[in-house]
Amino acid sequence: MFCPKCGKETDALGKFCQWCGSDIVANPVTPIATPEEVEGPDVGIYAGLGRRFIAWIVDTILILLIGIIVITFFSLTTGLRYAYYLLVQRAPINALTEAGTVEAAVLPIITALGMLIIIIPWLYYAGFESSRSQATPGKLLMRIMVTDLEGNKPTFARATLRQFAKILSALIFFIGFLMIGLTEKRQGLHDKIAGCLVLLQE
Repeated sequence: MFCPKCGKETDALGKFCQWCGSDIVANPVTPIATPEEVEGPDVGIYAGLGRRFIAWIVDTILILLIGIIVITFFSLTTGLRYAYYLLVQRAPINALTEAGTVEAAVLPIITALGMLIIIIPWLYYAGFESSRSQATPGKLLMRIMVTDLEGNKPTFARATLRQFAKILSALIFFIGFLMIGLTEKRQGLHDKIAGCLVLLQE
């Protein structure tokens, strides 16, 4: 042990410092907090960039499949609506197309893209990551999960913030994602913004 007065290493079994004679028992050394204790509690092992990238590939494939199903459903619904007007209401084709032709053609495309790029990924990621499993199917496959900074389950609002913060991570030439491999806690920019961690499942 070290003497609290002179700082030199002395016999731990003795009562007095062998160098300066200071009373070691009466002046115990106050333990210094380690960097880990200062930064926060030990919540687990941080997931690396490789695992998270593979999980993203799996989730992207699933989101595309879901998007195809949803867009196909809406396309069939639109087609049935036009068929209803033509067959039941006896509306002429030119009456359905002469007014607002551009809007009628573009609006379904914009709606489909909005659902595929924004709505479906948002509900997918925020819903799964704020659920009991704290992980999307891709993350479950790679045995990783999303938590807050204390290791607890994130709320839907926090998971939503994390999802939309990914846009910023992508806009800066994907540097926000590359930060996962460079930061101590393996956090991307979107993880830091939302106050989240991605950990290996126990």
